[in-house]
Amino acid sequence: MSAAIQAETPNLTLVASNAAPQMQPRESIDGVEFLQAITASLELDHVVRTAMGYLSELVALRSWEYRYQSAEFEAPLCQLSDGKVDRHQVEYTLGSAGQPMGHLTLTRGRRFSEQEQEKIESLLGLAAPALRNALRFNELSLQLETDPMTGLGNRRALHTQGERWLSDSERQHRPLTMLALDLDRFKPINDRFGHPEGDRLLCQVARVLRESTRPSDVCVRMGGDEFVVLVPGADVTSAMDCAERIRQAIGEIELSAPEAAGVRVSASIGLAMHHEGMTLDQLYNQADSALYAAKHAGSNRVLAGGRSSVAKPELRIAAS
Repeated sequence: MSAAIQAETPNLTLVASNAAPQMQPRESIDGVEFLQAITASLELDHVVRTAMGYLSELVALRSWEYRYQSAEFEAPLCQLSDGKVDRHQVEYTLGSAGQPMGHLTLTRGRRFSEQEQEKIESLLGLAAPALRNALRFNELSLQLETDPMTGLGNRRALHTQGERWLSDSERQHRPLTMLALDLDRFKPINDRFGHPEGDRLLCQVARVLRESTRPSDVCVRMGGDEFVVLVPGADVTSAMDCAERIRQAIGEIELSAPEAAGVRVSASIGLAMHHEGMTLDQLYNQADSALYAAKHAGSNRVLAGGRSSVAKPELRIAAS
């Protein structure tokens, strides 16, 4: 099975393709067994994949996709509705007590019979309470991992999501790079033009990070004017290109205060690449040391870790 998961924003997509076909689908499942399995964890990934596993045993799915996009739901939805896209695919819009719970698409190599669709709807009805609780748990987790000013992730998000990407990088032998970013001369700007202007600048930097990175990248505000971007699957060259795009875009930010006309905004960025056996804290310290070296070299530049001998005290990522 190949899988792709994106669950770090309110818009979620869980996908599984090439599911193992069942030679002899089960006629029915044990409801108690199913409820025990699906409620074993509040993690959305667990709930959806458990439900899809049982559905595959019932109707021999080839693939499925679950989508939850909060911006789409502006009106109350029915409890469960379905409609065929083609003869081998069924789609369901899920809801509970007027609350949207996403869209589910099921696909296989032959047509779904009416009896099979009844089985699907019955199982989804059993799964609805667990799915509703998982979505609430996911929403709470997002709130705990979101910086309220910029809407980016916070230190907690870097810790939880970073450890996940670190594990994937080790297991799949894929590159993982971290960027540490700090605005140049932010304190004088904040002091001279006021904290509201400083806050607006931080939000503009957050916008630059979102627009300059991929959905899979993890953008975090560590605090103050310090930001971190975790770039999975990117080697040093690709990450340097990304960092340079960010640096140039920040340089185009204009302060809104009339008296700030002509004040130049810039940022220094340090880059570090993960190596086998390296912890998340070690990766962060290398990126932060490269950032310190970029500041020491004159600011408004990108430097990769290991290219400077400037020393800096070690720091730790606290999941606060």
